[in-house]
Amino acid sequence: MSPDERTPQHAAGADPVRTYTLQLAAELGGCDPALSHDAIIDAEVHLRAAERAGTPIERAIAEYGTPAEVARAYRENLGAAGLAYGGANRPASVTIAASAALTPLRRGFGALPIVGVWGQPEAWGGLLYFGLLSLPLAIFYFTWVAVFGTLAIGLIPTIAGLPLLVLLLASVRGLSRFQGQVIELLLRVRMPRRTQPVAGLAEVGFWKRIGCWLRDVRSWMSLGYLVGNLPMSIILFTITVTLFSVSALLLAAPVFYVFDIPMFGNTGDSEFEVWLFGVLASRPDGSGMISGLAVAPLFVLGLILMTGTLWIVRGFGWVYGRVVQAIQVARPQ
Repeated sequence: MSPDERTPQHAAGADPVRTYTLQLAAELGGCDPALSHDAIIDAEVHLRAAERAGTPIERAIAEYGTPAEVARAYRENLGAAGLAYGGANRPASVTIAASAALTPLRRGFGALPIVGVWGQPEAWGGLLYFGLLSLPLAIFYFTWVAVFGTLAIGLIPTIAGLPLLVLLLASVRGLSRFQGQVIELLLRVRMPRRTQPVAGLAEVGFWKRIGCWLRDVRSWMSLGYLVGNLPMSIILFTITVTLFSVSALLLAAPVFYVFDIPMFGNTGDSEFEVWLFGVLASRPDGSGMISGLAVAPLFVLGLILMTGTLWIVRGFGWVYGRVVQAIQVARPQ
């Protein structure tokens, strides 16, 4: 046995399920973190259930499959909606959520360099999320945490403080999972489908479960995320709305010209026209009209700026989604 194969067993001690999940995690190296998270939890839940049912753990592992076999099944079905992982010696009831890459291999227009971003759902989803939904959601999350957090901290000396703190952490975990689903839908960053179980699920009582919540790093990471999300959302909202508004205005230049609609308002000051190099023709009422020669250049500039905007929000979405994903796949000790 190689040193690499001995390391997980040594780290896991005498717990064969822990050994198995560590080996599976090593086999899944390089996969999407959310996919690896689900694969490990599927294996842990199944093997723990078999162990509690009295099945010898060696037999349960043999029926479930070796870490290499399970990892290969996930990798081979990458991008599928799901896979019933069964076979002659494996339980068909074990379901593998194998949809790892929500962004499949590009085909058609979406595969084109630079301009292909116009055909990519995550770019338009990012525009919708950061330009419309992110700020209202962030305000709601921040308000919720601030109100309940202040109340819980203020009542800590009393008997009501701890239940309120537990309620806050439970709600924060729920809100974080909801936020993950919104991000997966719009930003196309995969979120975990499984929830990390409490060890010895059937035997853990109410108070011990609460203790697990209080010690779980994801509870506090989610709390910090929902608080810090507001200033970040304000910045991203401002950038997105500004870029989109300017891009849309420039793209609408032909419409403004054809229907003789003032594109800008100005003060009638001649310096305004000189600064714009004659692109606008001032009316006596102070409104700014674009000249016929300016329509095409403004439209092309709008196309370039909108393309850049889509790439920017797509990048925002990738980074933002990975942060939320990292919180949700964190493994409690």
